Amino acid sequence: PIKDVNGGYLYSIHILEDITEAKKAAERLKEEVAITSHLLMIAEATAHTTDIDKLMEQVVHCGHEVIRCDICLSYLWDEESKVFQPCQEFGLSHDLIPVFRTEPIDENIEFVKKAVKGREPVVENPHQSPFYKEGDKMFPPLAKGGEGGFLKDISTISAAIPLIGKTGTLGLIVGVYSHPVELTERDKKIMVGISQQASVALEQARFYKESVDKTLELSHKIETIKVMNQIDRSILSTLKADELLETVTRLLSKVIPCERATVVLVDMERGGFIYKAGFGTAAAPKGAFVPFTDTSARTVVETGRTDSVNNLAEMTPLLPLEKRLLDEGFLSHIRIPIVVKGDVAGILTVGAKRVAAFTKENLSTLEYLCSQIGVALSNARLISDLEELFIGVVKSLSSAIDAKSPWTAGHSERVTKYALTIGKEMGLSEKELKQLELAGILHDVGKIGIHEAILDKPDRLTEEEVKIMRLHPGKGAEILGPIKNLKDMIPVIKYHHEFYNGTGYPDGLKEEKIPLFARILTVADTAAAMGADRPYRKGRGMDVIIAELKRCSGAQFDPQVVEAFLRTVETQSIVSLHKMAES
Repeated sequence: PIKDVNGGYLYSIHILEDITEAKKAAERLKEEVAITSHLLMIAEATAHTTDIDKLMEQVVHCGHEVIRCDICLSYLWDEESKVFQPCQEFGLSHDLIPVFRTEPIDENIEFVKKAVKGREPVVENPHQSPFYKEGDKMFPPLAKGGEGGFLKDISTISAAIPLIGKTGTLGLIVGVYSHPVELTERDKKIMVGISQQASVALEQARFYKESVDKTLELSHKIETIKVMNQIDRSILSTLKADELLETVTRLLSKVIPCERATVVLVDMERGGFIYKAGFGTAAAPKGAFVPFTDTSARTVVETGRTDSVNNLAEMTPLLPLEKRLLDEGFLSHIRIPIVVKGDVAGILTVGAKRVAAFTKENLSTLEYLCSQIGVALSNARLISDLEELFIGVVKSLSSAIDAKSPWTAGHSERVTKYALTIGKEMGLSEKELKQLELAGILHDVGKIGIHEAILDKPDRLTEEEVKIMRLHPGKGAEILGPIKNLKDMIPVIKYHHEFYNGTGYPDGLKEEKIPLFARILTVADTAAAMGADRPYRKGRGMDVIIAELKRCSGAQFDPQVVEAFLRTVETQSIVSLHKMAES
């Protein structure tokens, strides 16, 4: 204000400063700081993120700020289906997100094709972009004229930023503007920068994911090879069908993701399957018989081909076995025939509580296993037949020996039963019991060289005759010597008349130097002989036999074997055998 000498107001002078440019510069600076900050965020994400989804989530979030779009979308190139699959979004309303997730972009859309082919960002009007509008409706890409409702009421401009790697197209970033905006050359350069940064990071993330996938795949293959070798060793190490099948089904779950693995064998005479081994289901307990009419598995037997079901719930009608499996929650399975000598001898089944749970690699593994099982079962059947033939020949030889005298008929069979009962009481293994059975059947094979006059003599033998009779253990060893399969039996047969105190024959062995099986046969032979009728006496009762064994325990007999015998008497095992022999 300007005043006179008396202080009165005369007029005023106004000084103005135009700060428009300063304000604009401050806003530009603020905007540059924000852009730089988000570019740094993208750089940070690309430098430290190997998770593709998290990487693209950061890119669309920051891209939305940097290129000033209302909606920012990211897509990843799917080489197999040749489309851009939706990945991450920013700015979409919740009702449009499901539509975005299910709508890929075709590579042949001009807007997209131009960006990918030119390897640089492309800005187009909405009618030229994949998001176009008719009236008040916005249609999604590939909608082909139908009302998709995608990006409804959004207009004006779309920008496509291609993501290109050294190996080709990686993906696409799409910015959608709902308001008019002028995109400068600088904006396009920023888009190029985003494209380059995101492309490098995306390619690295893909390489990392592929390396992890390959590492996991390699680890799985190594583990599969280890388990398959273990299965092969198990198949080769046993000729017992039940043990073989149980081992294979247990190991199977380590190489194939399944909740159920079972093996059934075909019984054509009864017209059905016998459940032999496996785990995971109560629908068919082990040993159970399932008629062909109760299960669709019969088609595997009829056709000899693999049967695969992806969803049991969709099958109608369901047969009883499949219905029980569905009730237990099983939805998919593969059934592979086990072929033995050209015929389907069994079926291996794996099942899962998931739809379409198995792959072609799983199928190949199962087919290989079934071929191995088929060979193993064939070998097991052959060995079993040979064993039965061998035992039959041995029993025929034993019967021929026993038939030399009516007084010794059935003696070897009784001795064998007594010996096996004692062996079980002493905890012998199944293999040892089989060997003991052979020894019992053949223990008197040397008597084939003893004259019937001595074997049938109604009176007590003379000293000379006793000497001849005592030759039979040695003769038995000589007879069996050439038979390779019986070499372990020779010492047992040779020494089954040795006494625990060393006064027996033929070599006067003592205590532990006498083979255990021979010590068992000594007790079994004595019990069987005392209980049988002879020309010069009637068979003795069990009380007399027990008294004699106790009296000679520690002298003629091994005390531990006698104790085992007496325990079987307490359980009535030996008593029952003795009564059968008497009858």
